[in-house]
Amino acid sequence: MKNHLPLILISILFILQSCATTHRSVKVTYPPHLSLPENIKNIAVYNRTKTDSTKKDNNVVESVLTGEAIAGDLIGAEECLNSFVIEMNRYDSPHAFVPINHLLYRKDVNIHTPEPLQWQTVKTICRKNNCDALMVLETFDTNSDNIISTVFSGMNIVKSGGYIAPKQVNYSVTYSWRLYDTLSQTVFDQFGDQLQQTVGGLSPIDPVPTSAIRNTGNYIGDISAGRYLPVVVWQDRVIYKRGNEQLKVAWRKAVTNDWTGAMEKWNALSKSVNSKVAGRACFNMALGCEVTGKTDLAKTWAQKAFTDYKVRKARNYLEVLNSLPQ
Repeated sequence: MKNHLPLILISILFILQSCATTHRSVKVTYPPHLSLPENIKNIAVYNRTKTDSTKKDNNVVESVLTGEAIAGDLIGAEECLNSFVIEMNRYDSPHAFVPINHLLYRKDVNIHTPEPLQWQTVKTICRKNNCDALMVLETFDTNSDNIISTVFSGMNIVKSGGYIAPKQVNYSVTYSWRLYDTLSQTVFDQFGDQLQQTVGGLSPIDPVPTSAIRNTGNYIGDISAGRYLPVVVWQDRVIYKRGNEQLKVAWRKAVTNDWTGAMEKWNALSKSVNSKVAGRACFNMALGCEVTGKTDLAKTWAQKAFTDYKVRKARNYLEVLNSLPQ
């Protein structure tokens, strides 16, 4: 029995150490891909994707040749604007809105991304709408492989009275945005992409359904707004719940989402003369900082827990924090 005593004691200590922590799923907020300037409080969203009305006939021809629905691009672009506004206004972010008169026509028919707006035009629009910035959908162009590829490949079958079965059609939507900041008179952000999509059950003479273009516009609006919004995800994290009575109180505050109250307790306990308590408080402070969106400060606290108090879990946690997207 005496020979097994050290092993038993070690096992007891391990169990007690394990009971000091618990796993908890926490909602963590990470900074946006691009933080907007503080002066931007209200954003007017405009549609500049249509060419001058004198080019209307050309647009109809393009719709036929590229397999897009006539007016489908305009519908998709409008959906894009509305989706952008809805997503932006779901968060504590600058207020976005689409004015009643929000169409800007351009004459450069053959240029996918037009030249930036004149600053006098931007200032006039912002003054009229009482906003600080102008978000402009510069291009929204749909192209499909349906008409040209299918008609030519099936021409002989059609002539002979044959039948071409419905098929899956590939189409793309090319889009671009500019965000004009009136205070600095700069294009604060400019981005775009080409989104590849598919839709099934189309015959060779069918354009891409308006509903498909509308859905794509909705998606583009969502992801475009997400560029400026914080990222909120659920993560599995370790938290110390024991060490002394104040650590228990702080843990109860954390599990009831009173992170401010919990962090006040942990911050005070991080100065404790009891190194075990101080180390655990530092570790928990790192978690509190991550949950409240202060990732860099979370790294500092995790490093302090490991280097100053030898909290081994802090080393693993620091590696997790360092692996997060910046």
